[in-house]
Amino acid sequence: LGHHMDLRKNAEQLSFKGTRGGAGEWVAYRRYIRLLPPEHDGSQHALVLQDPCPREAAERALVAGVDIWTHKNPERSEGVLPDGSTASACDQQRLRRRICAGQYSFSPEDASIKIRYVATDGEYRLTMSLAHGANGFARLLTWQHYEMASEAGLGEVITFNLGRLPEWKGGGLEDENKDHFPQMAFRPKAALEHLCV
Repeated sequence: LGHHMDLRKNAEQLSFKGTRGGAGEWVAYRRYIRLLPPEHDGSQHALVLQDPCPREAAERALVAGVDIWTHKNPERSEGVLPDGSTASACDQQRLRRRICAGQYSFSPEDASIKIRYVATDGEYRLTMSLAHGANGFARLLTWQHYEMASEAGLGEVITFNLGRLPEWKGGGLEDENKDHFPQMAFRPKAALEHLCV
């Protein structure tokens, strides 16, 4: 609400139904991650998408992917969503422009996956741990840490609050009604199963 560069649009939003803009606008969005198989040189690439679109649309965009060598990450991957970002927006071109391409590494010692990518405003660092499902196999990714190192050269690191209590306080959510960083479930792609050994 009121985030446009065009001040007339801000005025229209803030004066909606005669109000003075006292109400906020809640936009529900999710983050989606695609971990690509290792390249021949051993590098491991990841695609990250943050958008309020339906899961099926995000999955189509991530499966279609982008050329990781020429793709330009969006200016900001966190914060205000650009115009056209609504829960019903399924435009694949727009979604592919929102994808952030980066690299990931897997640490078997602590079963963690670390993802790094650079947007215009900084370097984003995500750390997730593997969590087991009912059948004993890892089927979930649980957020462990999320930060952004500013590109301004000031050395500023912003750590995002995941809304979780530390283990010494019993773990779990700080507010049981809010989970802005829920676990992510693996969604194997049936079309690629023939590549498994």
